[in-house]
Amino acid sequence: MNSGKRERYISCKWLESGVCFDNGVYGSNVKLCCYMSAPGGGNTMIFEDYHGSKINWDEFFRIKREYREIQKKGEMVPGCVGCVFLEEQDWLQEDYIDNIIFDHFTKCNCCCTYCYTEEDKKRYNTLKTYNIYPIVKEMFDKKIIRRGGAIGFGGGEPTILPEFDKLISLFLKNGFDDMRVPSSGIKYSPVIAKGISTGQLSVVVSIDSSSRETYKKIKQIDAFNKVCANLKKYAKAQKRSFNVISKYIIIPGINDNTEEIDNWLKFNKENKIEIIVIDIENSWLTKYRNESPDERIIDLIKYVKTKAWEMKFFRLEICDRAKYLIEN
Repeated sequence: MNSGKRERYISCKWLESGVCFDNGVYGSNVKLCCYMSAPGGGNTMIFEDYHGSKINWDEFFRIKREYREIQKKGEMVPGCVGCVFLEEQDWLQEDYIDNIIFDHFTKCNCCCTYCYTEEDKKRYNTLKTYNIYPIVKEMFDKKIIRRGGAIGFGGGEPTILPEFDKLISLFLKNGFDDMRVPSSGIKYSPVIAKGISTGQLSVVVSIDSSSRETYKKIKQIDAFNKVCANLKKYAKAQKRSFNVISKYIIIPGINDNTEEIDNWLKFNKENKIEIIVIDIENSWLTKYRNESPDERIIDLIKYVKTKAWEMKFFRLEICDRAKYLIEN
């Protein structure tokens, strides 16, 4: 359906024009998005038990339209109930994709203690995946995919995907300018550096520390110096805008101190990494969600806000979990 018309109702960009290729906790599938924190539970499927076969795009968009009709009636797709991404606006009544999350892989070159794969690292590091490139290439050939949305990655470590370089190059070539790649930073990627240099791609490295010792406690590998060196290389590739993002996940009992944070902030500023992100470890927050808030952790998040302002960082992003802790 490509009418070019717009209709006003409550929906979201993922319901309307998004897709997530997943191979995580719920198995290998194609679904609307990767957000499962809504009261409805998320995880709204397009195709289950999907392993990279040719996609029937007519069927894909038929299912999408069914979800759209539910929203247009003023009802709600069950998994989307209560989702923070829902909004009322004039939605374009066309079949296309402009928001994609590649989450079809779980293998990683890091071993973060807070990662969901820690429950069975061997399994997740050996799960079979598939080559996503031919699928995306067909989307371009059929003009299913459009610019204007965001391209992101979940999964394990994107840079170790065999098709990663070809995939990113395809998006760069077609003028996509809102790609965000979370990476361990352990493997340096020339194609990431190219995207950074043109301002089309941002890389997010969750270093979570400012010392080799703390890094090893969190990541369970000795790669701190390599990650710092690669961050510096990426930062030097910046030309048009700030596209290197340094993230710090507060893990109570390990890196929750101002000395570690001060040195992290100093490293970022000295190397022209001007966008920083602060977050709180998820399993800790889940465990203590309904108890009295830990004022020390809240004060630490506020401390980062103050220091970021004083040091004149271009932007500080506070992730939803950290915002929840402060607000509740």
